Amino acid sequence: MKERRKFEKSYLIVLGIISLFLLVGYSSYALFTVKKENKEAIRIVTGTLTGTLTSEDSAFQENKITVDVNTKKEITITLTNNNGRDAKLNFYYVDNVGEKVVIGYTSKSNDVPPTQEGIVLEKEGSKSYTIKIRNEGTESVTIEFGSDGGLPNKELTFKENRKCIGIYQERDSSGANMPVLADNMIPVVYDVADKRWEKADITSEWYNYDKQEWANAVTVTSTSRSGYQQAKAGVEVKMDDILQMWVWIPRYSYTIKSEDGTHYYGKKEVGRADNPSQALPGEIDVKFINVNSKDTNGSAQYTGGTATNWYTPPGFTFGGKELPGIWIGKFETGSINNTSPGDVTTDNLSVIKPNITSWRHIRASTVELVAMGVTNIENMYGFDQNSYDAHATKNTEWALICYLTQSKYGKYGNPLYSGANKQVYMNNMGYMTGCSSGLPSGDSVSSCGNAYDVMIDRGSGQGYAGGGASSTGNIYGIYDINGGAYEYVMGNLAEGGNRRSGANESRNSGYIGKLMDGSQFTTNARVWQEDKYYDYYNTAVETTACNGTQCKGHALNELAGWYGDSAIMVTAPYAWGHRGGGVLISSRAGTFSYEHFDGAGDATFSFRQVLTPM
Repeated sequence: MKERRKFEKSYLIVLGIISLFLLVGYSSYALFTVKKENKEAIRIVTGTLTGTLTSEDSAFQENKITVDVNTKKEITITLTNNNGRDAKLNFYYVDNVGEKVVIGYTSKSNDVPPTQEGIVLEKEGSKSYTIKIRNEGTESVTIEFGSDGGLPNKELTFKENRKCIGIYQERDSSGANMPVLADNMIPVVYDVADKRWEKADITSEWYNYDKQEWANAVTVTSTSRSGYQQAKAGVEVKMDDILQMWVWIPRYSYTIKSEDGTHYYGKKEVGRADNPSQALPGEIDVKFINVNSKDTNGSAQYTGGTATNWYTPPGFTFGGKELPGIWIGKFETGSINNTSPGDVTTDNLSVIKPNITSWRHIRASTVELVAMGVTNIENMYGFDQNSYDAHATKNTEWALICYLTQSKYGKYGNPLYSGANKQVYMNNMGYMTGCSSGLPSGDSVSSCGNAYDVMIDRGSGQGYAGGGASSTGNIYGIYDINGGAYEYVMGNLAEGGNRRSGANESRNSGYIGKLMDGSQFTTNARVWQEDKYYDYYNTAVETTACNGTQCKGHALNELAGWYGDSAIMVTAPYAWGHRGGGVLISSRAGTFSYEHFDGAGDATFSFRQVLTPM
């Protein structure tokens, strides 16, 4: 059996001796019998659900209810699914106690008794379950209800001949939000032995952020789509059928440590002798959070031993809506005909795949239109226009790659790499997606030295050549973020609210807007899209560009110069940001590199796409 297809069905079961049966004489509800051994509480927990518990019972206080001796208590619990996707859940309970208590579901509840497959709760939906508790012991018992309860990641084993209530769990224990899949998206994992992408089993190990294995999904051609949708896990998803490849960035907060109390270059890893520096930075602390959490009051920096001052990057807020995560194109965008078609929006639909030519010669306003075309009516990818918003990458969305890449969940945390090789390797092929020098930098070459799927160990501390060019140090990350083509991001200098189009009449973004001489560009100009599609900067100085303050979460001055990457803010003549650097000036390229340009189409500029759940 192939390496990636070997998985263990991990169930969460009760801690204690639990049996499930239909009690004669009480056929209206399924019962659990618990043998207790001490006087602690019983805890009833929901499985994968990240949600809320409420009850109308006045005795239900702080998620607890006390049942007196020889008393029966009936309580209705409402669970709300705050995940960004449908969730499967089950109740299970933990028995730490003695004597005898009977807990069951009444006939008022649906799906009784619950099954190991779980009960589906739609996103933002809720369900109520009536639970009956009978205390047959000699002392009162407190029943505590909770969500997750810290238990879902424990690997427990079924006891022989026991029927236990549990849930089918992903093995990822990082706390990352589960990816939000559209109906047309196929989750995939990579089979190293056969060098192919396969349909993933989303109830098994589809992803594992603790192992730097970020979730991947693809869209496929209309002729192959239904076949893949109906296929079982393990079926090969052929590259010829793939139109776009996406990587999930789960919602998180970050903070950056100072080891010397002055310079904030990240946390020093165990075994490192010197403190992190600008040339060789340390780890960025990241914690995954759910969609209802947002850290806004911290400085995003700390000193001392424990991470503090957490900050949720603005890239997880889109049009005022808080997101559980976003999908980012795995590679720079290419064209359906594998050429660089230039500044056009028709007849050349976008693809996101390895080993194709990056789409270049395209100005900023056209970039946005091409990216939005992914979810247009009757799009070729199968997206429902009402489920996802497709657009060109904003600077704040590129920033989400930066912080996560330099965390324990990204390439920085990958044990295959050490020292300078923790930096994402450079695409020195220039305009062929997924290529790599196999090193953090390299001179421009005319052929692809290492393709994205090259898995040859490069020796001490360097890790895999092709995978080293991704944000994870393996095939599950995001590529072309160091070198390759320069990538436009939708970040614009708008001093006093006056958006800038570009440098002059011939070198501009194509949008209506101010030029370097103060005049307005209007000739065949395009109207700007909604403000949610852009990051606007009030000044050309990083520390004051966001309404007079530094732009936390934008990966600008916080990470300026890390690994020697370039740091040049947008200015009046060059009002558009671009990220990642380009192969032509390799010394300035890198994942943290940010520079400026006039917004015009250019032979060295490409772009990347983003999907946000509606």
